[in-house]
Amino acid sequence: MDRLKTILVAIDFSPCSADAFRQAARVAAWNRASLASLHVIALPSYVPVPHPFIPFDLPTQADLVPEARAQWERFATDCEAKAVVTLDIEIGSPWERIIDRVERDSVDLLVLGSHSVLDAEKGVGRTAATMVQLAPTKVLLIREGQAKAFKSVVACIDFTDTSRLALEQATRAAIQDDAALHILHVYDDPWCGWTSPAAHRANMPDHQAQYKRAVEDRLHAFCEPVAHEFKSRNPVFHAIEAQRRGAGYGHAIVAFAKRHGCDLAVLGTRAKWNFRDFFWGSTAERVVRSAPCSILAVKPREIEHPPA
Repeated sequence: MDRLKTILVAIDFSPCSADAFRQAARVAAWNRASLASLHVIALPSYVPVPHPFIPFDLPTQADLVPEARAQWERFATDCEAKAVVTLDIEIGSPWERIIDRVERDSVDLLVLGSHSVLDAEKGVGRTAATMVQLAPTKVLLIREGQAKAFKSVVACIDFTDTSRLALEQATRAAIQDDAALHILHVYDDPWCGWTSPAAHRANMPDHQAQYKRAVEDRLHAFCEPVAHEFKSRNPVFHAIEAQRRGAGYGHAIVAFAKRHGCDLAVLGTRAKWNFRDFFWGSTAERVVRSAPCSILAVKPREIEHPPA
């Protein structure tokens, strides 16, 4: 597994953001990686003209930048890493400025809180969700209150190359924090929720059990190339069937994380998002929005390392 070299933490001075900063400092120290922090002020780069019906001047860059500097001085004062980390402040759209910074510095890991103060009730904020979808690097979303070492990590496997990368990152996180490691695959009912044919039930009454064993065997075989990395963690393999009526893979992963008390879920995302995702969302989106734990989203290799 390649060691992380550059880590960027995006902050908005919220409590959730402070926990993200503490986690980023922990990960950077363990990997001996450089750590940079970025705050984006969502303000136009031009000076706005006040509306005639607004009886006061609108805030400008000259007003908000010093205020951000003052907030930084009061931010995460209990984190020792803050003494050696400088805050960079940029103006504009938060997700655009963050992506520009990720691309410019070839960031290996982007860390941010899962929500701000304004969208805490949604579980995940707009900027966090956008980074999972668009940022060309690994994205670690930290839930508020999860500033310490992880205790239970689950790697979500779907037999793609990206999920093998996710397994590597989950193993790294489990080793770093001496955490329990779960390796999970959610599979479909072969009959799509319908009753199997009578002849099939008569000739193979234990078909469901045999099918599950076959999936488990495939899961072990898929993970074998990197088994030397995670064998010290004695991982537990899980092959579970997705619920039949409209739940899907994402709901099964979320239910598993709740049932086993996982505080970090690691999963791969796709290179492209299709028309179906616009209406129903992808598995990664469902997990990001509904899981009670922090999320590490791993991108396909061609996104993280685009050809020259």
